[in-house]
This record gives sequence, C-alpha cells and structure tokens, in this order.
Amino acid sequence: MTTRTVSHTALNAFCVDLLKAAGVPETDARITARIQVEADLRGVHSHGARAIAGYIRQILQGDINPNAHPRVLSEGAAYLHMDADNALGQVAAYAAMQRAIRKAEGSGIGMAAIRNTNHYGAAAYYATMAAEAGMVGFNTTGGRKNRGNMAPYGSIEPAIGNAPFAYGIPAGRERPVILDMATGVVAAGKIGIARDRGEKIPLGWALDAAGNPTDDPAEASIVVPLGPKGSGLAIVMHCIGGILAGAAFPDVEKFGYLFIAINVSTFADPDTFVAEVDARIQTIREARPAPGVDRVYYPGEPEWITRERNLENGIRMLLPHVTDLESVAGQLGVSTHLE
Repeated sequence: MTTRTVSHTALNAFCVDLLKAAGVPETDARITARIQVEADLRGVHSHGARAIAGYIRQILQGDINPNAHPRVLSEGAAYLHMDADNALGQVAAYAAMQRAIRKAEGSGIGMAAIRNTNHYGAAAYYATMAAEAGMVGFNTTGGRKNRGNMAPYGSIEPAIGNAPFAYGIPAGRERPVILDMATGVVAAGKIGIARDRGEKIPLGWALDAAGNPTDDPAEASIVVPLGPKGSGLAIVMHCIGGILAGAAFPDVEKFGYLFIAINVSTFADPDTFVAEVDARIQTIREARPAPGVDRVYYPGEPEWITRERNLENGIRMLLPHVTDLESVAGQLGVSTHLE
C-alpha cells in the first residue's frame, strides 16, 4: 500500500485548519488535532488523524456539536459529573482529565464522569496526561453508541462494545507505563487499517454478520472478545464508563467516559514510587526472552520508541487516509495541501 510521509507539525496544522473550517473554535481544534496526531506519532494509526475526516462529516451532518457548552451536573471536592452537550469527544475528555488531575492535587483522588459526548480517540492520551502530572491515571468508555460491535464470550452475536481502557503510571528516569487496550482481541480500527491496506486479518479477530470467522476485513462486522476476561472487562467498562456516567439509557445515543487521577503522594513518597517503577521496568527488560523474541518491553514502551522515530523521520500515512483528508479539505474550501 502506498504511503506518504508527513511531519507531525504539518499534519497537526492541516487538521487544525480542517476543524476550524468545519466550525470548531480554534482552541478546541488544536486540542482535537493534537490528540489525534499524537496517536499517529505513537504508531496507533487506527486512532490517528485519519479519524478527523469522519468527525468533520459528523459535524456537517449535525451529529456532533462543534460549539458545545458543557454543563456541570454535580460536583464535589473529589468528583465531577458533566453533560458535554454533544461535544467533540477529545475536547470533553481533555477537560475532564484536567479537572480530575486538579481535584486529585487537593483531595488525593479526582474523578470525572461525562455523558453526551463522542469518540475521544486513543485512551492512552488521557492516561498519559495524568502520568506526566506525576499521578496514576485511568479512563474508560461506554454507552449505547458502542453497545453492539463485539460478541460476549461464548456468543456469535454482538451484544457489548469493544470498550477500551487505559492506565498511566508515572516513572522516574523511564517514560511512563501506559497500558491502552481494547477488550476485544483487536480494536475495530485496526480491522479498518487492514482493509485500507488491502490485507487479510488473522482468523480469530472477527466474525462476519452471520457469526462465521472471517479473514476478510471488509466482511468483519463483529469483534471477537479477548476470551472470557476480555468479555468480562468489556461489561465492567460499559457499566462504569457508560451507565455510571449516564450515557447508556434508551434516550441517550452518545458516549460516556470515566476519568480517574490518583495523587501518588497521598499513599507513597513520590520519589520512592517512581524509583520503584523504574526498578520494575528494568526487571522486565532483563527477563529472558522467549525463543524468537528479541527483547521484552513494558506497556507503552514500543509506542514511546515509535514516537521518537516518527518525530525525527515523519509519520507514514496510508495514501487513502491522506486522500480522504484532502477530499474533506476540498469540500470545506481549505487550500492547504498535506505534505
């Protein structure tokens, strides 16, 4: 599949221009573009800038409110519950994790639940926000919008969402530990990437509409859960990210999110904590690799390595994704060409 290499700065600026042309205020456009391009830098193209074309189509169709005014439903010293007014998911999620971090600074822990919002990109970004603030971070999502793309364990019928979640753990000399995972065998976006590349997917990733295993990404419509544990986690994430946030009821057709920030100093000396995290990372690296494995990584490390490489060499985007973004630019009258 043909690719085009672009700098992260050019890609970010292009995405900001597109979002602004679609009616998104500049500050919100910058937040959304930064979060999506960060996923591309980390090599997670399934959740990268390519998605912005879809967000803009949703805005133009009236499915996303580009000028949302979120409102607080309830608030305490350590918690916040918000209605996002159908905002871009990235804008609502960024604000929520910021608020959770600030509350954790004063209360030891901060939690923010959001309802009535949209897809927020890669969960890792928000967990990283907390980790880079020296806190343990967690976030997940649920709601009626993602209620039916994965079969529960033992079934061939979609009944649950492939709910992702992410943890962020601060470290000292090392980069933070970042665990971002779907509860299915694979994120649905990766099936889309395989389709765009014209590649088959491994059997065991997905089922077709009739419930049969398939290696054709164009026929894949049901994600296979990550065994009984993945199925169970998906149900739990739906409950706390969707139902708890108020985004999983019959009259609500949007996403909900839950964000948690834990102030390490509430429970441990921060310097000792990050030193012990560094030590654990080193222990993992020194573990003897299995046959055929070059080295052992800790969660998030491959993405940190990819990020450094892409910052230096540029991001390789699939040509169909570039073409889609440039097509949207033409519709919006944006003259910028992605180089």
